[in-house]
Amino acid sequence: MLKWNALHDILEKTSIRHRQLASRFDVFAKFACDQLTAKSFHIKGITAELHGEQGFFTTTFAGRVLDFVFSSTSDSPGSLIGTVKCYIKRDVPQLINIELGGFTFNGSGQTNLIDPENNDPIYIDSDIPSLYVALHFIHESLTH
Repeated sequence: MLKWNALHDILEKTSIRHRQLASRFDVFAKFACDQLTAKSFHIKGITAELHGEQGFFTTTFAGRVLDFVFSSTSDSPGSLIGTVKCYIKRDVPQLINIELGGFTFNGSGQTNLIDPENNDPIYIDSDIPSLYVALHFIHESLTH
């Protein structure tokens, strides 16, 4: 067991880090949802809904409902990274969520996803990369 002070310090730092990562996810979710539902967006038929208090957002396209769900996980003792899992919902014969894929990100928004055009990591803290990531998973759902 950890000593009282060490335990307190670790949990306090973890709480701060989790809030930082959750805030970064909220930015990603807002950028993605705002762009997917913009009247000027050229791809029609996509809906998106924020569920910020619950740590996820939902998209619907071509009969597929996707949930993008945030959590934080430890990548080393006392350090957290953000994790986003994308689930496709199936209602028949019963409601289930099938994991479609996901990604991780750090406190600056850098993901483990690589942009195929320039071979650089994708950051989810701006509008176009956020849209790109959401569209990637929407596209992936078409094969399920």
